[in-house]
Amino acid sequence: GNCAVVINSALANGTMSVPNRKDNPTAIRHKDCIIIVACNTFGTGYGDRKYAGRNKLDGATLDRFCSSKIYFDYDKKLESMLCGDFDKLKLALWALRKEVNFYKLDKIVSTRLFLNGNKAMSNGESPRDFLETVTIDWTDEEKSKVNIDGIIAIAEGK
Repeated sequence: GNCAVVINSALANGTMSVPNRKDNPTAIRHKDCIIIVACNTFGTGYGDRKYAGRNKLDGATLDRFCSSKIYFDYDKKLESMLCGDFDKLKLALWALRKEVNFYKLDKIVSTRLFLNGNKAMSNGESPRDFLETVTIDWTDEEKSKVNIDGIIAIAEGK
């Protein structure tokens, strides 16, 4: 959020303070300058319960980019590659993500989990052990909602 305020100010004013550049402490925006921004949420500080920043984006910054929002979903092709030969685990993680989203649980089934699953399984960990580790801090109610036993059964090929 704080960095975005500085960038927004530079966009609005055409200049930016660069205090560590003693001989020329002001950067002037070049006529061909293009600024591309990316955020994990829509700037509300609690966009979709996930990846929420500590600070909300200010109204001026949100307004500057109000007509240029693009939504990116998870890349299943990438996740499939990251999961390697563990196709059943991949299906289980996609099923887990679907249930987490359906029940709006404050849990993340990220692309990183597919890579971690591959590593765990490659090191001899069972699908059950991996998924029980993933959900170790989940409440019994959360596990019940997503039918964790059913998810584990998918990963085990049952």
